[in-house]
Amino acid sequence: TPTYTHTQRVGSVQACLFSSSPPSIDLFVAVGSSVKIPCSDGEEKGVEWRFNSSVLVSSSVLFIQNSSLKDQGIYTCHQPNGDLIQTVSLHLGYPPSTPDVHCWSPSYPKRAICSWTLTPDPILPTHYIATYRSFSDPLSSARQCQKWGEQDRQCALEQLEIFASEMTLINITAVNALGSTTRIWPIIFEQIVKPDPPVNVSVMVMPGRKLSVQWGPPPTWPDPVNFQLKYTVKFHWGKPETARTLGFYESNKMVLSGLVAGRTYYIQISAKDSLDDGQSSDWSEPISATVPFN
Repeated sequence: TPTYTHTQRVGSVQACLFSSSPPSIDLFVAVGSSVKIPCSDGEEKGVEWRFNSSVLVSSSVLFIQNSSLKDQGIYTCHQPNGDLIQTVSLHLGYPPSTPDVHCWSPSYPKRAICSWTLTPDPILPTHYIATYRSFSDPLSSARQCQKWGEQDRQCALEQLEIFASEMTLINITAVNALGSTTRIWPIIFEQIVKPDPPVNVSVMVMPGRKLSVQWGPPPTWPDPVNFQLKYTVKFHWGKPETARTLGFYESNKMVLSGLVAGRTYYIQISAKDSLDDGQSSDWSEPISATVPFN
């Protein structure tokens, strides 16, 4: 493409002088497809193609059959004297597959989070558009799902409608240079409630081969007074297969009794909405304590 370099005024006429710079092209190709790249000056004999600066073939047209990721890189074609004619950056990947969407609400009723995966990964730069709207009002304006965290495949739905029994539709559209695809995913907020794990778990040894266990609610749960949680306690010794669970507890403490002296116990806590909506949280990180002999 011509590049403007200088302006010279001759009488009443303004003359523009140009110098030609070799064109540079970005080419996006699906893995496994065949590629045909003509040199922009391909009529001249002796044109040479190079790949990442290494001589590849003498031909006015470059053919790549059954392309793979190893073919990705910088291709240049040159005149017989070595002058650069053009540069082609070859990018390989996949068109977006239909997103697999997963949504949960760790801070009901304040927020829900949706994340999605694509299989195979498109590899190429891919842009995501995420919106949501009420199922019962198809004419309502779609709301933007806000970016959440560092990932580009995760977003947050804000200001949820409390105790809504109707569905909300989330629309995830993936777009890259090879195409686009959309997944519309229905959710009911009460069904996707899932608190984060409880925090600040502590264990204190008590007389009589007992352990006192305490914990705090997940800090992301916005209102533990009006939207109460209930807790399950899991403990094991030796192998995790020996684990036992106790619960539900509405307070944030309990006592394990009838334990074996000299044995080390590993304890974890899980939280769930007190109305049984949604799912239990993942387990907290295990904390251990050993029951003394006396």
